[in-house]
Amino acid sequence: MTAVVALLTPDRFTDWRFTTGVMSFVALTMVALALPWHRLSSRVILAVPVLDALLIGLIVTGDTPAAAYLWVFPVAWVASYFSIGVLIGMVSLIAVLRVTVLAVLGVTVPGTINTVILMLTLIFVSVIMSVGAERNRSGRRLLRTQSDRLARALGRVEDQRARHQRIMDSLDVAIARVRADGVVEIANTAFRALYALEPDAHHHPARAVEYRSRRGLLTPASETTIARAGRGELFEGEVIWLFGVDGQWRALRASTKVIEHGSAEDGLLLLAEDITEHVDPGANEQAVRRSIAHELRNPLTAVLGHLDLVLERVDLDPAARRQLEVVEQAGTRMQELLQRSLSTPSSGHQLSGAPESDEAADLTELARASVEGFRPAARANGVAIDCDLEMALPIHGDVFRLRQAVDNLVSNAIKFTQRGGRVTVAGVHAASEVGLQVSDNGIGIAPDDLPRIFERDFRAEPARNRDIPGTGLGLSISQDIVRSQGGRFEVDSELGQGTQIRILLPVPSDHERIPA
Repeated sequence: MTAVVALLTPDRFTDWRFTTGVMSFVALTMVALALPWHRLSSRVILAVPVLDALLIGLIVTGDTPAAAYLWVFPVAWVASYFSIGVLIGMVSLIAVLRVTVLAVLGVTVPGTINTVILMLTLIFVSVIMSVGAERNRSGRRLLRTQSDRLARALGRVEDQRARHQRIMDSLDVAIARVRADGVVEIANTAFRALYALEPDAHHHPARAVEYRSRRGLLTPASETTIARAGRGELFEGEVIWLFGVDGQWRALRASTKVIEHGSAEDGLLLLAEDITEHVDPGANEQAVRRSIAHELRNPLTAVLGHLDLVLERVDLDPAARRQLEVVEQAGTRMQELLQRSLSTPSSGHQLSGAPESDEAADLTELARASVEGFRPAARANGVAIDCDLEMALPIHGDVFRLRQAVDNLVSNAIKFTQRGGRVTVAGVHAASEVGLQVSDNGIGIAPDDLPRIFERDFRAEPARNRDIPGTGLGLSISQDIVRSQGGRFEVDSELGQGTQIRILLPVPSDHERIPA
């Protein structure tokens, strides 16, 4: 407005009322830009449109009648953000100012008509904007209310899901829900322990290797119990054998069940019961463990179950609720500690000494099978995995336990490599040794931590800081296995650059180096 006046009628600036009004607007704008309005009350904020209205009245008095239409701005502002009472006050103030200006400039018929038209226009604009603003505020209040209700409903759903998970974790039978695409959607602690699944890793195949019989034929990935459950196959009481990451054989009785009232997308329930003690007379240690677990879990399950029922009461005193929640958290921690202690391999399992069997095998084929088993997990983590296995690597030893060591190395490489990284498994063939080299460009190992990586329960600080799941047992178990086969480890690593781990085994005396 100032620019137009300066261009068309510059003599208007000789009127002190016009000049004072314009300069006051500039000053008010600078103040409005500088003040922290989010910390001020609505009364202070209301001062801005009130001052606007007064300054517009001063400019109109300075022989600029067209400026009266600028009153629509403070009216629109008040109509949008203040109550109807404040809006009526603003319109009344403008009416008084307009009548005052009319009296100062002289009452004329055109001036009176312009005043009536102006006030009708302002009243119409204020009513329309006030109604629209009130509808917007009502809509926001409704959305806020619905959002709060949804948040509370989601909170209740999450609480119920956590309680159901605790109930599942208290059962001795391993239970999992397998989706139609073969992904383990939900699993209890017993299932994750048997199949060596990390809490956030539900992709098939599992780290525990499934066999048709003890030390028999390896079950193809497409025929494992998890894969069959994903395809929707129903079976009951089938006995399978798992070779776990702790070096133990376990016999399982597996069954699938349809989820009651569920849809096809819900998949099937996969149940697995450990029956090793019934089919393996040498499983006394595992039997004792399961007996202890059963005796300790049952009373703890009863305690947590009754706590859940009490916490669901809506009339519970807030102070009592807080105390019961503390008890519930302590019980949950006890349950987790119990599971960890029972799932940790004892010092008596077969990880040292002479191998259980000594048979000819090809380390190349064993490594290829391991890589294929972990390829879905690598794909899920965004990690590329490559093989450089061009030559046969003949060995003599316990193939089952060596597969466990290779699985541990490949699994660690994937786990400690960031998304977009790469893992490479290559063969090593020297004069008196053959082996495998597993390389990654992951987080690496600090020089101070490198001498300790084979210690039992040791986890490097970068792994702990990044919350990478693990127990610190994999490399310790793998070293025991490799040493029992007469082999050794070599490790090269640089923090932030990656790690190379090599398994080196003695070459059998009677072999020929042939293409793989």
